Amino acid sequence: MTSLEIREVKVADLKDLHQFAKACFVDTYASQNTPENMSLYLKEEFSEARILKLLEDPNIQFFFALKAGQIIGYLQVNWGKAQSEMLDSSIEIARIYVDKSFQGRKIGSLLLNQAIEFGKELGLQWLWLGVWEKNTRAMDFYQKNGFEIFDQHIFKLGEDEQLDWMMRINLENMS
Repeated sequence: MTSLEIREVKVADLKDLHQFAKACFVDTYASQNTPENMSLYLKEEFSEARILKLLEDPNIQFFFALKAGQIIGYLQVNWGKAQSEMLDSSIEIARIYVDKSFQGRKIGSLLLNQAIEFGKELGLQWLWLGVWEKNTRAMDFYQKNGFEIFDQHIFKLGEDEQLDWMMRINLENMS
């Protein structure tokens, strides 16, 4: 793959992040959820104001995957009080998405490795995430990469309460 780059997202990238993140979420979940719930969730979680607030949070970091300058994926990691569940010595993958036309090309693995390295740099023990019980492709990807289910929590998409499996990997056991 030519000209592949992983780089931190800055506040100046707000419009690009907003557009790409929203499009990826719709592409991934619109067919499995009602238009009403999607609309409500997008309004709450994918407004420019909400994304700007996340970009400005000192306990959240975004990364872009770029190919020849084009955004093809992104990662959001949260630690400390920014995590959706307060877990000690942990960093959360809040979002990790790859444009559908680039899936199956190891971009997700590169973003996952970025999260692993970032968590290690912060001196944290665990990398964890929540994955929708119906997203078997994602669960397979994480299990293949050493993640194990350790709990569950509810993810609210609009008015719909969905079960997420919480999966984690021990960063201290990785070379």
